[in-house]
Amino acid sequence: MQVGLDFGTTNSSAAVYDGRHVRLLQLDPHNAQPTVMRSTLFITREGVPFIGREAIDRYTLANVGREIEYQWRYVGEAEVTLAEFGTVMQTLYAVVDANAPGRLFQSLKTHLRDRSFKGTDVFGVRYTLETLIAIVLRIIRERIEAELGAPITRMVLGRPVHYADDPALDALAFERMQAACEEAGLPQVSFLPEPTAAAYAYAADAVHEQTILVFDFGGGTLDVTVMRIDGRGNNQVLATDGVPIGGDLLDRRLVMGKLLPHFGAGAVLGPRRLPLPAVLLEHLSEWQTIVDLTQPRYLAIIDEAIRTGDKPQELNALRTLVRENYGLPLYEEVERAKVRISDQRETTIGMDVPGIHFHEPLERWDFDRIIGPDVRAVGECVDRAIAAAGLTPADIDVILRTGGSSRVPAFVRMLRNRFGAEKLQEMDVFTGVASGLAIAAAQS
Repeated sequence: MQVGLDFGTTNSSAAVYDGRHVRLLQLDPHNAQPTVMRSTLFITREGVPFIGREAIDRYTLANVGREIEYQWRYVGEAEVTLAEFGTVMQTLYAVVDANAPGRLFQSLKTHLRDRSFKGTDVFGVRYTLETLIAIVLRIIRERIEAELGAPITRMVLGRPVHYADDPALDALAFERMQAACEEAGLPQVSFLPEPTAAAYAYAADAVHEQTILVFDFGGGTLDVTVMRIDGRGNNQVLATDGVPIGGDLLDRRLVMGKLLPHFGAGAVLGPRRLPLPAVLLEHLSEWQTIVDLTQPRYLAIIDEAIRTGDKPQELNALRTLVRENYGLPLYEEVERAKVRISDQRETTIGMDVPGIHFHEPLERWDFDRIIGPDVRAVGECVDRAIAAAGLTPADIDVILRTGGSSRVPAFVRMLRNRFGAEKLQEMDVFTGVASGLAIAAAQS
């Protein structure tokens, strides 16, 4: 049983191919679209893992609105050698969230290129990044085998063209992903660049010779493949390229570019009118780092800012965001607004929960301004791929867009300006890569 698996930064999907038809597999029975699974992991205090929509729902139900209670807890003893006293035993304590029901992990794939993220403590148990990813992959494997009624014999996984711009970090990320697959017990794993897989899915139905460019824009990376197909199953990859720009980054751009004033940006503190410490607002750049602000030393800074600052409502909103775990709902609302602005000229990003009340207008031109540097970087990546293939834009017959972020109008416009609107086609944005991986698995 050969299976293609697109383990994505934001979403995952899997498929099998019988030589004529691709069958998408139901990875997430809790999701409205079972063939698309959010790439999330929730580990309970008891060590029980949940993935996909159920992971998010369990985290949200148990954490959002819950005020964190910190306690000093005994964590063990260590030998300490002092010059004057020799070796003594030192009792170790740590400040911990006493009533946290579990930990939620998102975008694990993005951290593969982060050399500093080697592991984390989850209720006293140390998990490496590879182990966290392996847990998700193992549950995916079990669900696939249950649906197919047979063990997987071979699996082709998608991978970005580049996990990172730095070749050393790119190699590190790939090695870690391989280790996670081995730990998950995946059999006979091979890897295929995600845009190349999407090209295979398109080529399976092609009946004449053409040159295509796949524009695969997901949650973590933008990847490009240029391929020549002849309509008879002979496909030649001419070039690939990619940059670590994805939908998650666009969400962060919106938060940092539009929403910081609602959480105290611009406040001045005390008679000396000192600015709000930048470290607080910097932590809002990801919902996971918002959680870091729950540490007592940051909470003390926030409380002092509320007491002495000139924007008490906004600073209280910051405290609520941090103390009551509203970081994930904030980023989910931003993601929804990003999707809406792809279809509308204007929308609103808003939250209306106890302690946080704001409605920030968002117009498409302003979103385009905020992500302008990313649009230019993606355009340069496309240009490099075309040049590496020894072609010009006029030589490309079809532009295939896949991945949720490929619908963002600024990037569609960038492609249209380079290649012409008549060449642009959209594949299934969430499952096109998985379909191609399934075809590659069956044919290998």
